[in-house]
Amino acid sequence: MSGTAVAVLGRQFARPGEGAELVRLNVALGRSLHVPGLLRYQVLVRPDDETELCVYWLWRDFADREAVWAAPPPALTAFWESAKPLWRRDPDVRRYRWEPAAERDLAPEHAVVLDAGDAAAGGHELIDIDGGAALRCRPAGPSPAPGQWTGVWRSPATEERRGV
Repeated sequence: MSGTAVAVLGRQFARPGEGAELVRLNVALGRSLHVPGLLRYQVLVRPDDETELCVYWLWRDFADREAVWAAPPPALTAFWESAKPLWRRDPDVRRYRWEPAAERDLAPEHAVVLDAGDAAAGGHELIDIDGGAALRCRPAGPSPAPGQWTGVWRSPATEERRGV
């Protein structure tokens, strides 16, 4: 896959009592990780489950992500070493493309709902590149809903990092 922005959602599952530390490690990683091709990075949590979190990575091209994983920088290696004992199971990592195509945060506002459904009904759609189910991504309402994720931290947008 070349030349297409790829959204990677990495759901992580903490051992009981370890959710806050796992969130802290993911935020610290986002603050220290400066690698070519990473356009956005966002940490989100579920309001109804303190042991589950989602990390959103938007890569300019999947080849950029593969290059980072092939030769991980010290910040990523340190994260893995610290996070592995906190996971109750391996992260669930999936690749998506936005429909319509966009360079955007997963939750541009405070919270987002990810669910199955028709994007025409409101929101954007994440199309699973590997053939899984698509997700509709829409702003969250005033009260928590099933499938809701709340943003904890996000890296500045690419334009902000470049000073544009």
